Amino acid sequence: MKELEYPFDSSFLLQKRRKLKKALLADGSARMEKRIAVLGGSTTSDIVSMLELFLLNCGIQPVFYQSEYAQYWQDAMFDAPELAAFQPDLIFIHTTSRNITEAPLPLSASEQEVQDALERQYTHFTQMWEHLAATYHCPILQNNFELPATRLMGNRDGWDCHGMVWFISELNRKFGQYAAAHNDFYIHDIHYLAASYGLDAWHDNSYWYLYKYAMTLDAIPEFAYSLTRIIRSIYGKNKKVLALDLDNTLWGGVIGDDGQEGISIGQETAEAEAYTEVQEYCKAQKQLGVLLTICSKNEPENARLGLSHPDSVLHEDDFVAIKANWEPKDRNLVQTAAELSLLPESFVFVDDNPAEREIVSAQIAGIAVPEFQDPADCIRVLDHAGYFETTTFSAADASRSEMYRANAQRAQMQQT
Repeated sequence: MKELEYPFDSSFLLQKRRKLKKALLADGSARMEKRIAVLGGSTTSDIVSMLELFLLNCGIQPVFYQSEYAQYWQDAMFDAPELAAFQPDLIFIHTTSRNITEAPLPLSASEQEVQDALERQYTHFTQMWEHLAATYHCPILQNNFELPATRLMGNRDGWDCHGMVWFISELNRKFGQYAAAHNDFYIHDIHYLAASYGLDAWHDNSYWYLYKYAMTLDAIPEFAYSLTRIIRSIYGKNKKVLALDLDNTLWGGVIGDDGQEGISIGQETAEAEAYTEVQEYCKAQKQLGVLLTICSKNEPENARLGLSHPDSVLHEDDFVAIKANWEPKDRNLVQTAAELSLLPESFVFVDDNPAEREIVSAQIAGIAVPEFQDPADCIRVLDHAGYFETTTFSAADASRSEMYRANAQRAQMQQT
């Protein structure tokens, strides 16, 4: 559903959530059912309603259990009968800096007293995670902590052990170390999310006082979408292919008209630098096992000419398949998917032309077609959309591109 694709209108989603849910449930899509337990340190009802929309949109039918307000610890540690009967497939623990109980400490506290408080707070969570893992044997998804709304000591708060900024940063570091050492345990990085949203906007205290929301209402769709990125990655719902246009997408200008020397790429102008960063961002995705393809209305020799530009970051051998011709782009994308033995819905199609985006989106169900205005916006939208969210990573992921490229070449030879 287009309304639920990033970038979305948060206010619209909050107002129309019931109507959108009804439309999703009536669209006839086959979805995998997952039972998700939400253990909250603050109010979670609106988070759950938004999370449901995004999960339905990516092929997951969620069934939810929600703890009573601020009862996350009790439900986790005292084996709530309702939670046991629910038998969750995944547990999400929604705690925020509002749930930190061991800080701030008085400025008179010794460094050892601060370290002891930090360890007590960390142990509070690790005991809960280990008990849940031993009891329910399912993935656990845990928020880390957003930075505080205020800093008692100003800039010193970030490096003095008495500062709340320091305490949260150290606690987040310990959470990260735990995640690195434990399978089926994932961190939802609200430290980054709140900073990206804007801390002053995120910390709207009126919502805490009135409703016990740990963030402003308008941030909830962003929060729920960020959660969805992790959940869809855990259950294999990530996209796999980044299909790229060429002219005015990977470089500025039209290679067929301007020639190799006339396109904008490199470091000499602001426009050229922007397109260089787009190419750098796309090439970096290969390390995660993302497959790069070309889908461009161009002559094949012009496509090769552009990719062989001295300042180009991406080259012909970075792509598992190149479709540079005058066929409709939706047809080229379907053909590329067949050559790679993948579904077209596993593609993300990036094109600067709104008309081409509209055609592809209308013709190929489930394909992601991000909307963007310029090269800098393209990177931001691709990154925040999280099409290739990484929850597991191995050396095999980095070599996936070469394997698919070889398979595509064999498929083309067989057709010939």
